[in-house]
Amino acid sequence: MMRKVRHTINAVFSAIIVMLGFGSCVSQKNYDAAQEEIKQLQEKNAILESEIQNLKQQISYFKDYQKQFEERKVVYGPRPTEFREDIK
Repeated sequence: MMRKVRHTINAVFSAIIVMLGFGSCVSQKNYDAAQEEIKQLQEKNAILESEIQNLKQQISYFKDYQKQFEERKVVYGPRPTEFREDIK
């Protein structure tokens, strides 16, 4: 009777150890796949960051241009052809 219990317990422990071994292989594959996906996402993130920096530079360029354009508006020269003094 004791021998059957001991063999059963040993079989259960052996099965658990084998399952943990196979489980770690699957976990390692999942981990490697996740690491690869993280690398791809980091590369995409770097590309997007560079595009964002480029767009920020373009925006600042256009803001500076707009500011310079507004500073250049000067009222010199003849009156406009349809100038009306009675506009309120």
